[in-house]
Amino acid sequence: MSQKFNFPGGEGKTSGNKPLPMTGKPITETPVIIKQKGISPKKYPKHFIPGKEKLAKDEMRITCTGSGCPNLRKGQAAPGWLVELGTGEKFIFDLGGGTVTNLWALEIPPNELDKVFLTHLHIDHMGDMHALLDSFGWGRFAPLQIWGPSGFTKNMGTAHYVDLMEKAALWAFESKAGHTPSDGMNMKAHEIDMESMTPKNPRILVYNKNGVKIYAFPSIHLIYGAIAYRVEWKGLSFVFSGDSQPSKLLAEQAKDVDVFIHEVGVPPEVFSKKMHLPFKQAVSIIYGAHTPPDMLGKVFKIAKPKLGVGYHYYVNDDTIDPFYKSLRNTYDGPIVLAQDLMVINLTPKQIVTRMAKVDYLAWPAPSTGKYGTVTKPSKAKIPDWISSTRIKAPIEKKL
Repeated sequence: MSQKFNFPGGEGKTSGNKPLPMTGKPITETPVIIKQKGISPKKYPKHFIPGKEKLAKDEMRITCTGSGCPNLRKGQAAPGWLVELGTGEKFIFDLGGGTVTNLWALEIPPNELDKVFLTHLHIDHMGDMHALLDSFGWGRFAPLQIWGPSGFTKNMGTAHYVDLMEKAALWAFESKAGHTPSDGMNMKAHEIDMESMTPKNPRILVYNKNGVKIYAFPSIHLIYGAIAYRVEWKGLSFVFSGDSQPSKLLAEQAKDVDVFIHEVGVPPEVFSKKMHLPFKQAVSIIYGAHTPPDMLGKVFKIAKPKLGVGYHYYVNDDTIDPFYKSLRNTYDGPIVLAQDLMVINLTPKQIVTRMAKVDYLAWPAPSTGKYGTVTKPSKAKIPDWISSTRIKAPIEKKL
């Protein structure tokens, strides 16, 4: 039987009176934020169910397709976010391992998921690229468009990464030749030139179509070649940090944004215990490459977002209270701790956070548009002495 619309966990709250993970409730004290005083807020169903809610023309929906870390867990994919606009446009921000299963669970036609914006090239932020690419033939009939930063050297940039990904998929492309449209067997890189970012102008426009503007600016994460994004559309705004240590530049670029999604690491004392690491090493990892909750609070205090979101965090029953306890030492604004399939609806009047209910065994949603031209069969044919041993089904003789 299909586990349709079920949550893996049950009811319950932490000792700090926050919802437990995987119980169908967002981990927040402010699930509804009113942006305009004196208005009657729109009421949404308790849970978002794919295919049941049409976005308004001035509405944005932000869905967490992955809230976790490199070591994937059943309950948490690696980082990934989906932004949908009332115009029907969709944008993927980072694509870590496990995120594509969540994308498919949202029952979106594969041909509408063709724009990916990468913050950096750590595997936990792009590890599902081949899984998304593999939707060609049965759902996506056009090239997969990928935006991402240049690197310290040419072979550390997004264009080189995309080229290697295409080469690595050669066997898959050749095997499907003669069966699927050729256009879907392509990836197109849009490399963002980080050298054009300057102290006076750190933010550059990298996408400008149909009223949607997407900007990129530097973030601080281990080595050169990491960026963050800001999306602006119809007066709504969204910032995604990718991985980053606390940064005044990042906070200032997110000033007064509607939704500011920023990575956050488990407090080092908790991380040390859970990961069986010496405390000194845990401090080095969390403070030396990421942003712990108390420092996230300082970033949000500068940016003053209407809603702050922490992600890239190990969400467990006993890690939620330490997150809030540490964060509240430096920040008292609205905050939500992300889980996979958390949904944020953003309008000019309000911000509403819920959880999605999905069918774990959903079939792919039907794609729209022209199927495309089928490629010629591959020359890599199986020798007759092997292929002649195949047992044919009676129905094949009738085709």
